[in-house]
Amino acid sequence: MGRSRAPRRPSTSSPRAERGTRREAGRRLTFHYLKDAQGRAAPIVYLQVWTGNRWLYLQAYVDSGASWSVFHADVAQLLRLKLSKRTRRYMALGNGSIIPVSLHRLRVRFAGQEFTVPVGFSDALHVGFNLLGRAGFFDRFVMSFNDRTKTLTVTPLVR
Repeated sequence: MGRSRAPRRPSTSSPRAERGTRREAGRRLTFHYLKDAQGRAAPIVYLQVWTGNRWLYLQAYVDSGASWSVFHADVAQLLRLKLSKRTRRYMALGNGSIIPVSLHRLRVRFAGQEFTVPVGFSDALHVGFNLLGRAGFFDRFVMSFNDRTKTLTVTPLVR
């Protein structure tokens, strides 16, 4: 495994890669995989988070093995969130390492819906991208990965 990189810098402008999103019959969306830091196709999607006065575009790797979403601490600074010890928890990553995270609830827009999700922030996240985990997302959407076609199909669940 190569040297890890910091997540790509978030943007407030509309991302070019949103053209890789296709609306299908019904409300199903198909996201084409994007390139990760090593140049491999991966289920990386755009979502928006509310900063308090504007929406900020972020990229995140959709990780069905992650219980929670975890974003790098730099994103918390952009959102003007304080990473206090009061909200600190410890989470295990897929590689077995344990990292401290500061939990917050964020207002997000994803796949045509706006909702609030729990997100952990950590400066110990060294995987090179933000992680979009199951809590708050997989209970709202069916996420179907197709590595052969390099697409992620997202279907909203009826509430």
